[in-house]
Amino acid sequence: MQYEVIDLYEYFHQPRREARAGKLTAYVHEKIRSQGLRRRRPAILVLPGGSYKFVSPYEAEPVALYYFQKGFNAFVLDYDVLPHTYPYTLEQAAMAMMYIRKTAQETDTLENCVAAVGFSAGGHLLGCISVLTDDPAIRRLFGDEWKKVRPDASVYGYAVVYDDHEGEGPVDSIDNFCNGKLDRKEYQYDDKVSSACSPAFIWTTSDDNSVPVSNSVRLYEAYVSAGVEAELHIFRKGNHGLSVCSPEVQRSTQHSDLLAHVGKWLDLSVEFLSSRGLEMQIEQAEE
Repeated sequence: MQYEVIDLYEYFHQPRREARAGKLTAYVHEKIRSQGLRRRRPAILVLPGGSYKFVSPYEAEPVALYYFQKGFNAFVLDYDVLPHTYPYTLEQAAMAMMYIRKTAQETDTLENCVAAVGFSAGGHLLGCISVLTDDPAIRRLFGDEWKKVRPDASVYGYAVVYDDHEGEGPVDSIDNFCNGKLDRKEYQYDDKVSSACSPAFIWTTSDDNSVPVSNSVRLYEAYVSAGVEAELHIFRKGNHGLSVCSPEVQRSTQHSDLLAHVGKWLDLSVEFLSSRGLEMQIEQAEE
């Protein structure tokens, strides 16, 4: 494995201003050249949750290592949280996607096979780069290349999707993202999914008491209504923040059978990505 931490502001020659994070950790397969063949791989960007108050370690490296052992080059974003959220957090997610594409030849990554997975507030950030890709903060950075920020497939885990101050929506994450600078209704995205969006894999649990299941249901319905391929899995039991569903990432006692059942989302997501063409390709190596 090639392990590296990249300062995205340095790579893109951008001023940090108030930004504190913006670091991308890469878990990249060693280049293998054997019998005249080259293995090129899909990649995945991991966006942990944490209500935009912190970046959860439980949804970072464990997720990257799972996809790595499934053949992906994996990248974890450490992004800014309160008090420095928008536009910094969104800029950092955009830079992470562009970095993966721009360095594809160096890492033997397939440039047009870059997915992203996001959890909870990280799922909201994923929605921003998947659905709200033409945001002014992204256009300022990348101009006419802004569409390259959109992942080629999106994997949403118990994602924050919409804002409902009168009902069941998880308002804190979106409020924290906007940080008093933006209209929070503009950064819910279930009503902004269009036919230009990439396929989506969505999963959650029915009894998530932090991000109601309706978030994922509404997101799935939005993708289907827009004519975009989507797959939704709702598991009957499981608390918020299950991540890869292993005992090592749990902050509360969960029955092992329950974890094993919900943990099927991982293999299901790989099947989904593979069926969309995000899988390793073997090519003739250049002399």
